[in-house]
Amino acid sequence: MKESEERSSNIDEQKARIRQRYKGIDPEELEVIPALPPEDIFKTEKKLRVAVYARVSTDDPRQTSSYELQKNHYQDVVNKNPNWMLVEIYADEGISGTSLQHRDAFKKMIDDCEAGKIDLIITKSVSRFARNVVDCIRYVRELSSLRPPVGVFFETEHLNTLDPK
Repeated sequence: MKESEERSSNIDEQKARIRQRYKGIDPEELEVIPALPPEDIFKTEKKLRVAVYARVSTDDPRQTSSYELQKNHYQDVVNKNPNWMLVEIYADEGISGTSLQHRDAFKKMIDDCEAGKIDLIITKSVSRFARNVVDCIRYVRELSSLRPPVGVFFETEHLNTLDPK
């Protein structure tokens, strides 16, 4: 019995120390470092030819609304910037992102990038662009090595592949 009481007491002490840590700290002891404002990809003086890539992974009719919402959202995003011109919305519906097989719109978009028709690709997230990390990295590198380079902006991760930061 004594051993279980000691264990219980030890657990209670651990919990008390944890709770104490989360009570906060005296603001006088803190040095506040302001956050950097997030990059605003919408502010650009340069005219950009923008492509949108949207994908839903199943042919399930319930995914149709997600597919249409992605297309509508990005149409609005591009239209909000007067220096952006929408090249095309490349969309694969009912296609898995694990490989490039059957992703005809994606392949066409890459071909258009190589042909110099696109400056920036906007997509919802890394997982919409490619589920396979090797493919994703390969295409991002390939696009950034083009002259001029083509960037990819992943909205969810707020990641611009051409931003050195």
